[in-house]
Amino acid sequence: MFVHKEQLEYQLAPADYSSDAAHRAELEHLLLPAWHPLALTDDFPTDGSFRTYELLGQPVLMRRDGGVIRAYLNVCSHRHCLLTEVPHGHSETLACQYHGWEYAPNGRVSRVPDGGCFRPFDRENARLRTFEVETCGSLVFVRLRPGGDGLRATLGADFDRIDRGFARPYACNWTYDRQFDCNWKIPVENTVETYHLPWIHPQTLGGFGLIPEEAQKHYLRDRSTTLVYELDTASEPVRTQRRVVRWLGGPATHDHYIHLHVFPNLVFTFTDLFIYAQVYLPVTPTQSRTLAWMFSLDGTRRNPFARVIARLAARHGARSNEAIQREDASVFAAQQRGLAASPFRGCIGTREERIWCFHDHIRRACGRSPGT
Repeated sequence: MFVHKEQLEYQLAPADYSSDAAHRAELEHLLLPAWHPLALTDDFPTDGSFRTYELLGQPVLMRRDGGVIRAYLNVCSHRHCLLTEVPHGHSETLACQYHGWEYAPNGRVSRVPDGGCFRPFDRENARLRTFEVETCGSLVFVRLRPGGDGLRATLGADFDRIDRGFARPYACNWTYDRQFDCNWKIPVENTVETYHLPWIHPQTLGGFGLIPEEAQKHYLRDRSTTLVYELDTASEPVRTQRRVVRWLGGPATHDHYIHLHVFPNLVFTFTDLFIYAQVYLPVTPTQSRTLAWMFSLDGTRRNPFARVIARLAARHGARSNEAIQREDASVFAAQQRGLAASPFRGCIGTREERIWCFHDHIRRACGRSPGT
């Protein structure tokens, strides 16, 4: 059931999707203090494994040392060069590609070639800038601005569900990394409403039609919203899912589709067979990027039949999700262009009330009046 019984007013204005001022305010108040998943623990299999990223305009280097994954601003304190431009790899030391300055795991300078040239040397102020790193299941999160709640407090009561879901007996079988010609809020709004399903997903999800209100529940909280959709246990897809879970020796089935949006930009989806994590990041006021991971049930059984079923299920989930992402993205640029020209205030139906909560969170965090 929906919480609201009448349509809701827009809390944001069209200019909030393109203005530099809105972009800067959202970075400052929402995104820099937030936790962002960037990788999986399996991306760092051994000490010395590293990966580089661009996060909210900052170059980030993540590296494993002593079994611990750490994150740094990917900039040398000597002459400001990127430590490395390699997307991923292995290195024996944390060193700059330009002049070979080396750093300890805590960011402190450990070796300077021909160090006598730099007397007197202030090691403390030459430290690399470090960022906070926490994990939940196999997901590795980074926060660019220190302070505030830890990851467990941020995810709240959903932390344990996420921790269980992104770990054995589930395994990652699909990753996604795309840029869109639209503000980051547009794909977030798309994923938290089901109103568009018959029109944007006529083949992949169109069979659901407009999901009846009585078949779904909205939970609206200060930091998150959740959709719980009770699947039709008599339908063939649900019966097939139950059989596959049983063949793979998976946990007890619940026959629910759960969609969680943790403000501002984290989305998690849970079914008995597939679990997804997705983050939406601004690049510019009118460009955005998404990263996503799909975990499918790998199961506890290792017989040949179970191995074949696990592979087929993973392949089906990856193909379906790739198609759904592509269909959603087909309207993002049109939405951005429409916002730039729109003379309308807009309206939000009760079926879209999770968008209203998202808008209200942004408005309150950034100190905006409704619709301004």
